[in-house]
Amino acid sequence: MEYPQIVRDVVDFTSDTEVCNIGYHEGKLSDGRPYRVEVWSAFEVETATIFISTQDIENKDVKYLKKLIQDNKIIDIFDDRIDVTRTVDYEDNEFYSINIPLIDHDEEINTLLVNLKDYYEE
Repeated sequence: MEYPQIVRDVVDFTSDTEVCNIGYHEGKLSDGRPYRVEVWSAFEVETATIFISTQDIENKDVKYLKKLIQDNKIIDIFDDRIDVTRTVDYEDNEFYSINIPLIDHDEEINTLLVNLKDYYEE
């Protein structure tokens, strides 16, 4: 089965005074489903947002998504402050938008396990 990758080409990642966009990573889960991680910081909290297609997993809960992220070695999750919403990209595909704090006021609370690319690399 082929799953959609979120389309983010039309998003302006220019950092403003409140949000600093740090980098991103794209990969595939063990089931072939593409994912995208975007790391950003605001108000002394560094956060990873992970986008995963909801296709075939529309009714999964936070516990399932947490295990999926850990089993695929994206983030080691120690602190359960995970916020999950749904979003639709510009091609009308629906994705889970999973926000996981990484650093809170200089204290690492969850560990990012993937390497980030800079938004402005050619």
